[in-house]
Amino acid sequence: MSVEDTPSGTDRNGPERTDGAGFPWTPAPLLAVRRDSRRRAVAVVAAAAVGLGLAWVHWLGLFAAGAAVGLVSRTLPRAVAAGICTGAVALALTVLASPSMGTGEFLALSPPAYVAVAAGLLAPGWGALVRGVV
Repeated sequence: MSVEDTPSGTDRNGPERTDGAGFPWTPAPLLAVRRDSRRRAVAVVAAAAVGLGLAWVHWLGLFAAGAAVGLVSRTLPRAVAAGICTGAVALALTVLASPSMGTGEFLALSPPAYVAVAAGLLAPGWGALVRGVV
């Protein structure tokens, strides 16, 4: 059987299932979440909460938070934006959770504060790039 003999939308391995970006290996439950806006909103909030919980334990949780919100996002640009927003929430929670240090005092710690802000914003955004693969 040649490629010309197969019906459109199928290949030799069965029907082609894509999510608009041409990824036939994306799991069906993940596709269902991405297509339904209500389920996607709940999944993004839940993924961000779980990821931020992991980030509370270890800084690599920021990557996990970004990857989690990225996986349930509809497109890659939305995934990166959701990752950066998750990082902003993580930074805000860090400043609010510190009882002895205000925002101004945190930013006065020049180099370490810049690294913390950059890592807080970029790590989840970088983790969200997993959306480009799945």
